[in-house]
Amino acid sequence: MQQVKFVRATEIDPQEIIDFWKHNSITVTPTDSPEELKTAAELHPHLFIIGLGPDDRVIGTVWGGFDGRRGYVAHLAVDEPYRNRGLGSHLMEKVETEFRKMNVYKVHLFVEQHNAAVGDFYRRRGYKERSDLTVFSKTLW
Repeated sequence: MQQVKFVRATEIDPQEIIDFWKHNSITVTPTDSPEELKTAAELHPHLFIIGLGPDDRVIGTVWGGFDGRRGYVAHLAVDEPYRNRGLGSHLMEKVETEFRKMNVYKVHLFVEQHNAAVGDFYRRRGYKERSDLTVFSKTLW
């Protein structure tokens, strides 16, 4: 990963991040607008990490969140040409290190059904799949 530069999302145009996600199997919703990303990136800047390739183009992202008690990981994505080279693991290590500094005990993440193949990646990192939960969501606006 020597050719990858890691920066905070606050240093990157939010639209570039959104466009990257759209091209890398991340479901983008209205809450992933440039304005929302800017706000989220400023909330916990050390948890929203971007990997840049040699041409300073986004090639990987991990978006960590914190609710005061638990950590959450969203939008881990690696550009196709950089997959299976350790970038995803490196991004996860970086965000987990930041969580440890915050004394976060437990980290949750969600995997969308269309992306279920990444489950083995998380299992190898020590994440356990839970079958005792059902996720409910509600759009407020």
